[in-house]
Amino acid sequence: MKKNESENRLADHSGSPLQGLRGWLLHRIWASYWLLPVIGVALAPIVALTLLWFDRTFLTQFLIENDLNIVATAETARDFAGVAASVAAAFITLYFSITLIVISMAAGNLGVRLIDRWLEKKLVRVSISGLAFTLVTSLLAMIATDADAPMERVPLSLIGFTLALLMISIAMLAVALHDLGRTMFVDTSINRLARDAGQVPDRFKGKTVEEIQWAGTIEAQKAGYIEGIDVERLRKLLKDLPGRVRICASPGQHVLRGQTLIAFETMPANEGDLHACIPIGPCRSNSEGAVFQIRLLVEIAARALSPAINDFYSAIACADALAEAIMDHRKTWIADDEIAVLRDDERFELPGQDFRGLFQDPLSAFRQAASQYPSVSIRMIGNYHRICENLASEDRSEPLIGFLATLARELAHHAESVSTYECDKRDIREKMNRFEDWLRDNHLYLRDAA
Repeated sequence: MKKNESENRLADHSGSPLQGLRGWLLHRIWASYWLLPVIGVALAPIVALTLLWFDRTFLTQFLIENDLNIVATAETARDFAGVAASVAAAFITLYFSITLIVISMAAGNLGVRLIDRWLEKKLVRVSISGLAFTLVTSLLAMIATDADAPMERVPLSLIGFTLALLMISIAMLAVALHDLGRTMFVDTSINRLARDAGQVPDRFKGKTVEEIQWAGTIEAQKAGYIEGIDVERLRKLLKDLPGRVRICASPGQHVLRGQTLIAFETMPANEGDLHACIPIGPCRSNSEGAVFQIRLLVEIAARALSPAINDFYSAIACADALAEAIMDHRKTWIADDEIAVLRDDERFELPGQDFRGLFQDPLSAFRQAASQYPSVSIRMIGNYHRICENLASEDRSEPLIGFLATLARELAHHAESVSTYECDKRDIREKMNRFEDWLRDNHLYLRDAA
C-alpha cells in the first residue's frame, strides 16, 4: 500500500500543488540526468558476465553445432568487439556534445529554467543510458575475447549481443538526435507545459473564512523556495490534534528564515516531524507542479518579447497555452469570502493554493510584458473573452468571469496607454469593446464592474 501511495504521488506531480516530501525526493532522484546512465553502467557487467558464463558452459558450443556463429574466427570476434567499443564511445561523445550545444542554444533563447524539464525527459535519459550500457558491454566483450583461442572458447552469444546493442544504438541515436532538434522548436515546449500545467487534482474546496485565535506556528528553518507540501503525512501526524491547521506557504513561494509555514489552533507536540513535511529548496523547479509551469509559460513569453529575440508569435502561443491552463483550473476558483480547505479534511486550510493564488501574479506579469506588443495583447484579450464564453454555461461561474474580465480590462488599458500608434489603440479598444458588449448582453457587466 505504501508503495502504491508513493507511485501515485510521483505520477501526479505535474499539476498538483500538494506534492509531498517523499514524492518530491523520489522525483528528483528518478528524473535526474545521471540515474539511468549509472544503472546502465552497473548493469552491463552483470549481463556481460552472465552471457560469458553461458558461453563457457554450453551456449558457444550450441551455436557452433547449429552453425549460428556470426564470426568465422576468434580474431574476427576480437576485432569486431574493438570496433563496437570504438563506435559506442564515438556515439556517446557525439550525443553528449550535441546535447550540450542544443540545450545551451535553446536555453539562451527560451529560458534557462526549461533545462530542468528537458533533462527530465525519458528519451534523453534512456538514450544516454543505452549508449553507456552498449559501451561497457562492448569493452567487456573485447576483454573476454582471445584472438588466438579456439572457436569453442569465443563468447559467441556475447559477441552477438554486442552486435544487437550496436544496431539498437544506431537507431536510438537517430531518434534521440531528432528529439534534440525538436527541442529547439519552442512550440513543442509550450505545448508540453500547457499539458502538464493542466493536470488538476481535485483535492480542495472552498469554506467560509472564520476568525481563529492561533495557538502557535512553525517557522521556516532556512530561506528558499517551497518545493511541495506533504499534506497526507501532515494529516497522519496531526490526526488526533483538535482545531484548524493553516498552511501559510504555497509551493513555489519564496520564504525567509523564520517565516511562518504552518499555524495551529492547537499547538502540536511533534514540531520536529512537521518540518519534514514542507521541503525547502534553493531554487524553483519543475517538481513544484503547475505553479512552476504556469510561471514558466509567462517567462518564455516575456523572453520572446524581449528586444534581443522579438518573437511575438511564440508569445501568442504562450497566451493560448495560458488560456488552456485557465480552463483546466477553473474548478479551483474560491470565492472572496472563502478559503481553500482539503476536501477530505476541512481542518486543513490552504490559502494561496486556489485559482487566484495560482494565476493572479503570473497573469499580471504577462500583462506587463505583453502591453508593449498590441498583437499579443489583443490575442490575450480575445482569449479571456473565449474563456468567459465557455464559463457562462457553468454554475457559479460569475465571480471567475468577473475576475478574468478585470484582467482583460487592465491589459487593454495598459496596452492602449503605452501604444504610440492610433491604429493599434483602435484595435485594442475594439477587441475589448466586443468583450464588454458580450458581458453586457449576458447581464454580467454591472456585476463584474461592481
